[in-house]
Amino acid sequence: MLMRLAGLLTFGLVLSLFSPETSLHAVAFADTAGEGPGMVCPGLDQPVDKSGSPLLIITDAPIPGPKKLRAQPTPAQAKCAETLRGAGKKAIEKKKVVEGVSRYVAAVSAAPAQAEAIYEELAGALDRRGYVQPALAAYFKIWKVIETEYDNPDAKLDGRAVLELADVRDSIVRLGGQVPTPISDVGRTVSAKSTRQLREEYFNADPYLSPQKPPTSESPGAKPAPPAEPALPSPPKD
Repeated sequence: MLMRLAGLLTFGLVLSLFSPETSLHAVAFADTAGEGPGMVCPGLDQPVDKSGSPLLIITDAPIPGPKKLRAQPTPAQAKCAETLRGAGKKAIEKKKVVEGVSRYVAAVSAAPAQAEAIYEELAGALDRRGYVQPALAAYFKIWKVIETEYDNPDAKLDGRAVLELADVRDSIVRLGGQVPTPISDVGRTVSAKSTRQLREEYFNADPYLSPQKPPTSESPGAKPAPPAEPALPSPPKD
């Protein structure tokens, strides 16, 4: 009798393990087991060495490769980068520069395609508060990110990138830095002309077209010449 009861209990336990409800709970557990602050956004809770150098943290951060710069982040990656940027901004506002810089660099790792925007935000935050050397390093990162993205034979000359790189060039010079040697058509275009000239040529141009040229009489946008005035009749002769 006891053996039969034990067999029934074992059979019931096996059935419960393969029941739909139990399977759903197992799937839910598997889905949530890997979730949590550490897994969703690892750079957010990462310990920060307060004795570190903001300048070295920025300069030692690698530049994402062209493929990573062009690959759009997933919604989770974008959310993680946004959270890290917010944490970095607050930290810098509280003069916790090492922590702030670390969070921004972690944001680049979370969403490499947003590297340009992230470093622009970091450079501006540091520049406004007078952290000259770290800000300069961040501007250099922006320059390298844009150059890496457009260092491609098939890359088109992008007016937006030209103007942004010109602003970066001006910031580097303003802070006493030396403009890097260009490696892309965008960089060479910026290095060859002043920001004023570039703005005149590219400000109203379409993003992926060559700079505008002054309209000529044969240009589609040129205004037609005014019609000639009709000749007056000659006075009658006596």
